[in-house]
Amino acid sequence: MITILKIILFFILLSYTLRLLFPFILRFFLKRFQNKMKNNFEKMNDDNYSNQSKKPKSNSKDKVGEYVDFEEID
Repeated sequence: MITILKIILFFILLSYTLRLLFPFILRFFLKRFQNKMKNNFEKMNDDNYSNQSKKPKSNSKDKVGEYVDFEEID
């Protein structure tokens, strides 16, 4: 009988402490997730910026091909 009461008391105390600690735990994980997303976004922007700053080198010796003028058909 005493063990059942101890188990019930344990679960009641556990639920109470989790209810008190849940906002702090949630805040911790949300800040962590926010920082991770911010770092990913900044990394993506840095990669795009560095790709835009590099201009592709085109040699005038390369043969491009013919120009074809397309006309609209009614």
